[in-house]
Amino acid sequence: MFNEIFGVITFLVTFLLLVAMYRLFGKHGLIAWIAIGTIIANIQVIKTIDIFTISATLGNVMFASIYLATDILNDIYGRKIAKRAVWLGFSSTLVMIIVMQFSLHFVPSPVDNTQNALESIFNIVPRIALGSVIAYIIGQHLDVLLFSLIKKVFSSDKTFIIRAYGSTILSNIVDTALFVIIAFFGAMPNEAVFEIFITTYLLKIISTVFNVPFGYWAKSMYRKGKIQKLDEGY
Repeated sequence: MFNEIFGVITFLVTFLLLVAMYRLFGKHGLIAWIAIGTIIANIQVIKTIDIFTISATLGNVMFASIYLATDILNDIYGRKIAKRAVWLGFSSTLVMIIVMQFSLHFVPSPVDNTQNALESIFNIVPRIALGSVIAYIIGQHLDVLLFSLIKKVFSSDKTFIIRAYGSTILSNIVDTALFVIIAFFGAMPNEAVFEIFITTYLLKIISTVFNVPFGYWAKSMYRKGKIQKLDEGY
């Protein structure tokens, strides 16, 4: 039961921090969140936990927050800004992987006690790293496209929930399927690969269902004029 309670707390803290970044730094805070969050999520995904009677990797809540940040940017500032943020998130992950690989190849001092821990975290299996970056860039760009298409039909402020749910739920199918297939297909029994896909997608959707109110909160701050000066100040 501890993981379930702690999971709810982690969810609330994550999305409160996202809104705080927007309130303090405007659109640049959301763009920074996407860059930072992509790195964090790719580190979190290494850890496996049991929650609600299923085994799952961490990172699903952070990935859901990245999709919400992208949707807010798309809704308020337009598709161009959202796509730029997606590429920044991708570039941040790529830079982390490259730089940390160089770091791991330094010969550690005899008194060093961190090399093994760093290798466990950053010496990423090539297939998992490849699956992560490909799934991210395709899934996020698909989310931006779908959000823009849905917005043409449901464009009012009240229908943000339709745009956010529709784009994220559909793009996450592609995102999750790509990652699982590239990272695990052929290395595990097909049944296990399918189970990982279902549990990962399910947790992402649960996070998405409950995160949209934070999106409305962020949009409300923009409508009330609390963000414009921050955007203009950079």
